[in-house]
Amino acid sequence: MKDMVQFGIRIRDLRKMNHFSLRELGERSGVSYSFIHSIENNRFNPSRETVIALADALTSSEKDDLLLLAGFAPTEEEALEGPSDPIQATEIDDPEVSLFFKDFQNAPKEKRDEMLRFWNFIKEQQMTRKPDSQQ
Repeated sequence: MKDMVQFGIRIRDLRKMNHFSLRELGERSGVSYSFIHSIENNRFNPSRETVIALADALTSSEKDDLLLLAGFAPTEEEALEGPSDPIQATEIDDPEVSLFFKDFQNAPKEKRDEMLRFWNFIKEQQMTRKPDSQQ
């Protein structure tokens, strides 16, 4: 799903969480600060390579989420590499999770929008869940 408004907001939030100015993020990512500003304000849509460069400069754990927000899916090579976190690797090996992403790739835009909203809802619930609470 391509949600460039949310993508721009997410880039700005991540940049501020990392205490980066536009210029600092530009230097770290190799993307001009004026282009990053335009992305954050929903004036331009970045290429896949730009999304990856920004994700790498901000936090690699967000790369897949940022790619999905920008309307890109991970390449087969990136999917095969898998995450470096063993907990995440276990989740990706789950056939149901793999099926979700396969369905997402093949779904029409309206269905992708719905699936992404659901995915974000789950992530938000996980982030606010207390470690000792049941799911």
